[in-house]
Amino acid sequence: MAVKNLASQRLSDLRRVLKHAGVDGYLTVSPLEQRYLSGIELNAGEAVFLVTPSKGYCLTKRMIASKMTPAGKFIKTVLVPYGGMLEGALEKIKQLELKHVVFDPALVDLACGQKLLNAGLCKAEGLIGEMRMAKYADEAAKLRKSCQIAWHAFEEVQPQIKTGMTEDEVRILMALALFKRGADFIPFNIVCFGENTADAHHTPSKTRKLKDGEAVLMDFGCSYEGYISDMTRSWWHGKNEPAEYTQIWNIVDQARRAGVKALRAGVSAGAVDAAARGVIEKAGYGKEFFHTTGHGIGLQEHDRPILRAGAPDVLEENYAVTVEPGIYFEGRWGIRLEDSFLVTQKGSKKLTQK
Repeated sequence: MAVKNLASQRLSDLRRVLKHAGVDGYLTVSPLEQRYLSGIELNAGEAVFLVTPSKGYCLTKRMIASKMTPAGKFIKTVLVPYGGMLEGALEKIKQLELKHVVFDPALVDLACGQKLLNAGLCKAEGLIGEMRMAKYADEAAKLRKSCQIAWHAFEEVQPQIKTGMTEDEVRILMALALFKRGADFIPFNIVCFGENTADAHHTPSKTRKLKDGEAVLMDFGCSYEGYISDMTRSWWHGKNEPAEYTQIWNIVDQARRAGVKALRAGVSAGAVDAAARGVIEKAGYGKEFFHTTGHGIGLQEHDRPILRAGAPDVLEENYAVTVEPGIYFEGRWGIRLEDSFLVTQKGSKKLTQK
């Protein structure tokens, strides 16, 4: 059964936020925010959205107007001359006599931001970013599907990984498996062998071949209808796995489990980090765990909240986050274990599984 697109509800919720805040309008040129509010994938420079407490407008050129048809019931498309979308939005603001219109300065370039400021608009950072942390039902469903695609692709590819293959050959196998299952695009696809597993964000090599008896790490995800999955697996390739590798793998797994156990609505992002990091620090490897415990996922692969020490965000129901502790020994090998979760009132639901 198809999940209902709740973009109209998100737009309506934003309008209520604006009304409650006493803001006359919100202007966005961000394709990410435009997709969030309309359910429609737009490219940079194709549209400007203006949202008021009573209505939503899409200022765009004629050749893009047909894209907006599915959102026609809740967003009015206004045609403007090619290259004049921002000017058209500013003119609309004048026509509607809007006095207090805001934009997110983090989502515009310097020239655009200055033009908006000169036109009398005000900065309001993170307005939609705050909304995006808690996932609506359609977003959660797309994330779950994205995570299932990643999981099943890994199940297919792992048995095919053989001694003598290059990191890039495995990367290609994973890409094909992800696309075959419905991925829209692949934002990251990390494959590491041996000493490269100690490089947290290694670029797969076309020449580094897998040897019998060494570490493997794969960190991958895909986009499904705009929503991005993320998971990491680490294992020893071949027989005679070293006792030290087994020991460290188990410590990282215990840290992952501790982080997951801490996940629930009402808990701070910093508390989740502390739960996972504490296990690794107690084992004596705190310096070898040098990144955050996790991050939000959704329309972006790395989103709020960030699970790190001192993070101000408090988790709420339907936040989607990763938990990904790791231990790395430079020049030797590293281990990271990562899954994606949807936060619930009493805990979390694992997304990266069958």
